[in-house]
Amino acid sequence: MLRLALVGPGRWGRILVSSVQGISDTLKFTHVVARSPAKSAAWCQSKGIKVTKDLSSILENSQIDGIVLATPHSQHSNQIIQIAQAGKNLFCEKPISLTKRSAEQAVRAVNKAEIVFAPGHNRRFLPAFEYMKKVVSNGDLGTILHVEGNMSSHVGFGEIYSSGMWRLDQGESPAGGLAAAGIHLIDLMINLLGPIESVIAQSDRLVHKIEHDDITSMLFRFKSRATGYVSTMTATAKIFRLQIFGEKGWMELKDENELIWSSVEGEKKVWSFPTVSTERLELEAFADAIMKNTPYPITSIEAINGIAAFDGIKASLQSGKRITL
Repeated sequence: MLRLALVGPGRWGRILVSSVQGISDTLKFTHVVARSPAKSAAWCQSKGIKVTKDLSSILENSQIDGIVLATPHSQHSNQIIQIAQAGKNLFCEKPISLTKRSAEQAVRAVNKAEIVFAPGHNRRFLPAFEYMKKVVSNGDLGTILHVEGNMSSHVGFGEIYSSGMWRLDQGESPAGGLAAAGIHLIDLMINLLGPIESVIAQSDRLVHKIEHDDITSMLFRFKSRATGYVSTMTATAKIFRLQIFGEKGWMELKDENELIWSSVEGEKKVWSFPTVSTERLELEAFADAIMKNTPYPITSIEAINGIAAFDGIKASLQSGKRITL
């Protein structure tokens, strides 16, 4: 069984642990690195995990097979380099960095160390999306023209986000829901259509009293010349949808488990897929990449292009212009 250490036992880090601990036959968490170990002690004890403040001791521990990073975004690139230099396999929650340059530096360190590197985009593991990918790859929609998506929710001050949270810091989460939600759609689109070439974006705050934009939208142009549109809001009802349009018809993913297909001739089909733990699936794919040498489905090239788009969105918001990545 693969033994992992979590760095960053915040809300999402705990979700990752809970998705596999005592459930997976492939992996388990044995250690946690926390900035304030006392705050995580009770939770770690309940999960049968040792907690420490010292990352170096974890990197030197030969009993640990891999590291899972769930720390603030701005820390990722330096931590990736540090972990890669220690020769530890690494799973890193999205975004892997906040700039294209630092993402490239991190990936160079990973490649030099020849470790398994797994960017964490859990929605890649939705069975409905995997089927959508198959349809697109088979050419069943013909030439792809456009893709669009919306991933939104209501962060609710004091409910999901509260005063003092690092996720409210403009340096960590520029453009409202981009880092928390929009980047998921960007990753899915890159997987379906290939690299993004340019972007123009807009973002504003209409509702929130907190310093956090509640409406952000982005228009992409892909290298294939297809276009894409992403909207993410943080002050509305929860929604997740992804729709792709081709010359032969369109296909829409709704609420993670429902897939709708409509042909140019008017034929329609609807599929329902089972609910799965995408967090468990992505961590087990990480484990398989280490133990079975199977390719992790999200490549470093795709992850860097996603961060280039992230970077381009910030530049577009500052300049008001379309940015070539």
